[in-house]
Amino acid sequence: MSNMKQEILKLLKSDQFISGQEMADRLKVSRTAVWKNINALKTEGYSIESVTRKGYHLREHPRYISPTALEVLVESSPLFSHMEYLETTESTQIEAFQKLENKDGAYIVVALEQTKGRGRFSRQWSSPKNRGLYLSIVLRPNIPITEIIRFNLFISLALSRTLDAAFGVQSGIKWPNDIYINNRKVSGFLTEVVSESNVISAIICGIGINIFKDESVSALGTATDIESEIEPDRAIDLDDFMRKLIHNIEVYYDRFINEPFSSIREEWKSRAIVFNKDLKITETGESYMAKALDIDQDGFLEVLDEAGEIRRVVSADIEL
Repeated sequence: MSNMKQEILKLLKSDQFISGQEMADRLKVSRTAVWKNINALKTEGYSIESVTRKGYHLREHPRYISPTALEVLVESSPLFSHMEYLETTESTQIEAFQKLENKDGAYIVVALEQTKGRGRFSRQWSSPKNRGLYLSIVLRPNIPITEIIRFNLFISLALSRTLDAAFGVQSGIKWPNDIYINNRKVSGFLTEVVSESNVISAIICGIGINIFKDESVSALGTATDIESEIEPDRAIDLDDFMRKLIHNIEVYYDRFINEPFSSIREEWKSRAIVFNKDLKITETGESYMAKALDIDQDGFLEVLDEAGEIRRVVSADIEL
């Protein structure tokens, strides 16, 4: 990844025009080098305007995740040490698992397309090229395996808050791993772990978010995308979205490590969409109808089934 491209992108992200000479002076390179790297950014999808005697100005961001912008975020991240950027892959989860032995610390694997993307319960996650965000994050917490439900709830809150802040939507959380807008699923994540003696050494969390309209998503009926939900004149700035997403993951992962679920419980409940609804719950081969009553201090869902029995849901598929 070109460090000069990253530095030029940082300079272009102000709202003002900046001359090629000023960029060259700041970066201590030639104007020709600046020009070449600006052209390289254009090939990544950045719309950069050039005006005589005014300089360059960034007009529009790419309609896909930019490798240069993502590299800038990772380099300044207090959590993630490196990232892998792929044009296409079967699954970012598979890629992330394959790199566990050779890479230390926390890292990110992102792809523009997945050919075999999957969600919870081995369900297929449609991942058409340049239509969404498909990434896996690898974290190394060294925590008891019983803590994984708390992790899911902290991360679901990070995702929901990011979508609202970046796109001006009002998202809700379906316990424990799905994000909805207007009663349709826009995002989900799959959490897998590597553990020994009931201690988690690595969390591999695969996140999928539908961003742009695509027939394979709209045909599902139960799914939606960001482009369909935002105001018609609102631009989709994926660089800003990724900045907010990485920041919120860092913040809520730190809170997960250092705080109990009770610290976010009320905020999580305010975003939950499972209460006051008839739910079909499937767990360990059994399906039953129930109503969600509450979420306990450990993050488990408490429901009242049709027989009047209160159950504690640990791991289940929930249909609204």
